Amino acid sequence: MSECFQYLYLHNDKLKASENFKDSYLLKGTSLYEVVRIISGKAVFLGEHYSRLTKSAKKVGSEIIYNFDQVKDCIKTLVEKNDCKEGNIKLVFNFDGKDKNFYAYFVKHSYPTADQYKNGIRTLIHQAERPTPTAKVYNHKLRSKTNNLIAEADIFEVILLNKLGNITEGSRSNLFFIKDNELYTSPDNEVLNGIVRSKVLKIAGQLNIPIHYRSIAYEEIPKYEAAFLTGTSPMVLPISRINSISFSVEHQLLFDIFETYDKMVQENLNQIC
Repeated sequence: MSECFQYLYLHNDKLKASENFKDSYLLKGTSLYEVVRIISGKAVFLGEHYSRLTKSAKKVGSEIIYNFDQVKDCIKTLVEKNDCKEGNIKLVFNFDGKDKNFYAYFVKHSYPTADQYKNGIRTLIHQAERPTPTAKVYNHKLRSKTNNLIAEADIFEVILLNKLGNITEGSRSNLFFIKDNELYTSPDNEVLNGIVRSKVLKIAGQLNIPIHYRSIAYEEIPKYEAAFLTGTSPMVLPISRINSISFSVEHQLLFDIFETYDKMVQENLNQIC
């Protein structure tokens, strides 16, 4: 079944029926993508998503074929034509030799419940890493594997463990730990610098929270007091367990970060015409 959701998707500048979309379109050549969250018909932090797309393209020797205003108009069209003001839209630029294509479509989302925000979520460790961690390149094999693990274990996310024995990030999220009211996260060159991750780092600066960028060995995990994920869908989400290791979900620092991020989202939405 295709990941394309709702009724219509965009292929370059043409609207097409979602039932005709094939995931195989993304498997040819290289596909760069972003998933943007839509709230009240508006794309949250679209400027940051577009900027990361252009940077990812440069890292793989390509160039984005649409400017920011064109991407913004595409999202507006999808929201209006599908009559859908809440959800996630995937933006994909596919490069296959001289052939360049743009796809935009709604994807099914899985937002945390109120209970998961309150009590945290369970995660499992999986040994894997992205070939190009700092660029958001579509990796069908890794995505399929982690999707299956999430479904089989009935968990929210899979945490990736690299070949050096360090945990880096989630399969579709970034990862933070808290100890002694200080933040710990992987070095920028080991992970995809997510949009929400960058906002949390900014919040840490505003709240004078020390940040440690370091590789975190699996054996070190029990030393931390709290942990949380960041991402387009989960936003800032407490982790209650990684494998059998438990964490506090009521840490004050975690609450302060969540509250400040929520205000940041509302401010961004208010600025969009």
